[in-house]
Amino acid sequence: MSETDDRYALTLQEQLRADLLQKIENGSYAPGDQLPSESELVEAYGVSRVTVRAALRMLVDEGVLVKRRGKGTFVRPTTLVESALTSGSFTETCLEMGLEPATHVFRTREIPADPAITSILGCDDEALIEIRRLRMAGAMPCIVEHDYFPLRYRFLMQTELENRSLFEILKDEGGRSVCGFEDRFRIARADAESAELLGVAEGEPLLEVLETVYGNDASDIIYVNRQLIASERYLYVVRSRKG
Repeated sequence: MSETDDRYALTLQEQLRADLLQKIENGSYAPGDQLPSESELVEAYGVSRVTVRAALRMLVDEGVLVKRRGKGTFVRPTTLVESALTSGSFTETCLEMGLEPATHVFRTREIPADPAITSILGCDDEALIEIRRLRMAGAMPCIVEHDYFPLRYRFLMQTELENRSLFEILKDEGGRSVCGFEDRFRIARADAESAELLGVAEGEPLLEVLETVYGNDASDIIYVNRQLIASERYLYVVRSRKG
């Protein structure tokens, strides 16, 4: 591209936008990929930084790209949608979208009991079992999960949890079947750990889901699950019917 006359600046912006869009559509830049920096694009296309910024802004406004503070510009990730049709299962949601689900367990430990959690669990244990997991769809990190169990589930600390369903482990090795759950939603800010794991800026808004998982009925609480979700990649859909 040549930039010798300001009268052609808009044309150059459109040309750059079209070229980047073509590379996104043909898979050169996949969902979630980071684009080259502004300086790299200036050098690669032989245009000014003003032109590069304008072209990127056009694609951001169109919802093709997303900017992450302190990180750069990325192709908007594929958004997975979890609904009642997938029974609240991350694994089922990924498979429905043709993506390979993965779970990385990065912490399993015994922690001092949080009164807010023990109140939900209906136990008076002085400590709880905490499991922290990163849920991924393919190579895309989507959810950081904190699971809290009463001490009677200590066997989980000696159980292989990587890339396994907690529901299946509880059924096969703990004799407990999950029959339902209750979700509460709010907005939380990414702390340093969740920001690094999800690849977002610290302080970025995340969807927080506090899920109470129960067995035979809503009074039979098995565990509490706290999810921090990068909502541009993973959405919850709640359907209701009137009458």
